[in-house]
Amino acid sequence: MAITTQPAALFGTLLTALVLSAASAVAAAEDITGYRSVEFGMSSETVLTHLESDGITNVETMETTENDLLIDGELHVSDGAVTDVRYVFPAGSDRLALVVTFHPNVEDHAVVKEQLVARYGQPWAEEMTEWWFEQLREGMPEEPSSLSIWGGAESEQQERGRFVRLWSFDDYLSVEYLDTRLLR
Repeated sequence: MAITTQPAALFGTLLTALVLSAASAVAAAEDITGYRSVEFGMSSETVLTHLESDGITNVETMETTENDLLIDGELHVSDGAVTDVRYVFPAGSDRLALVVTFHPNVEDHAVVKEQLVARYGQPWAEEMTEWWFEQLREGMPEEPSSLSIWGGAESEQQERGRFVRLWSFDDYLSVEYLDTRLLR
């Protein structure tokens, strides 16, 4: 009997250590609250007051034919690349629901993904991402090459309905920070 209980005890100890490691990694990941200092649910006026301190320049505000309010700007980073940023306030609401960043260099995919992993932890498992990919791909004007997703946990630290999605296309990358509860 001692032979079977020792491996079982070792396995139990190993399993406990893995669970605790995973829990500490999740605890170290940041909550998805918005983009830079701008948080989901902020009014457009409040968002505009944060843009300069976030390094966003060339700001333009416009309304779509569907009455969504858009605030567009550019983020200049130290390596010289310019990232276009769009803040979206759905029609009938003055609460920020979506921020989209457009990265002009597809070859930056690994760097962008590494930054997101450092901030939010590991992305969802491949099976769940593939399911979302299939659901979203059909309605997109351009076929994406890949998708990675963070978020959607339900806990005190992370709120269900908040996600970060990294899309890769032929000639650019797009990162979406969204709160699905604030979208239509």
